[in-house]
Amino acid sequence: MSDFKPDTVADVLHAKIRQKIWEGRYLPGDRVSIRAIALEEQISVIPVRDAVRRLVAEGALCFVDSRTIEVPKLSLRNHRDVLFARIQLEPEIGCRAFANLSHDDLADLIGHDMRVNAAIRQEDLDAYMTANFAFHFHIYRKADAPALLRLVEILWLQSGPSMRFIAGQYRSNEAAPDFHKEMTDALAVQDCEAFVASLKNDIAQGMDYIRRAENAISTF
Repeated sequence: MSDFKPDTVADVLHAKIRQKIWEGRYLPGDRVSIRAIALEEQISVIPVRDAVRRLVAEGALCFVDSRTIEVPKLSLRNHRDVLFARIQLEPEIGCRAFANLSHDDLADLIGHDMRVNAAIRQEDLDAYMTANFAFHFHIYRKADAPALLRLVEILWLQSGPSMRFIAGQYRSNEAAPDFHKEMTDALAVQDCEAFVASLKNDIAQGMDYIRRAENAISTF
């Protein structure tokens, strides 16, 4: 397989917007203006249209009508389905990555988890989403499984905005288990089974937040 990666203006912009969606910089229902992006990036609308159409194809954005593009509105059912798919795929890609994770990777993962915990203490959702993404994808990109990685990337594109909203509205203030720490502890002693189990529990914790959101909404 070729390692060539195109770097046209549209490719660079597509990657930039993808990263913002992964990290929850957009919320469900946010409108996306091709012209506004072109002005912000100081480029023509043509590469912006190309990047946006690719994001629509990946399910990260959608057309409301022929002129309006937005981040898909919150659908707890769809978000639950995405988390179900994640819990099938991510333990597998995590398992494949395990043998490729070095001591340096362990140190990096501990650093990412420290930033996650600091963001939770400071109630900084931007920092939380960024650090959480960095933790997970540091692992997944070590798996040497490009087909699985592409699928997981698309799932995160479809869940990033919803998870950002749900994390801000419905997460408990109570201390939750730190499954990231359990993962780094397992990596430190080379326990792949415990590592994968903690990864699965981390995703399942996200499904619990969905149930809380559904219960909260049903009370209105």
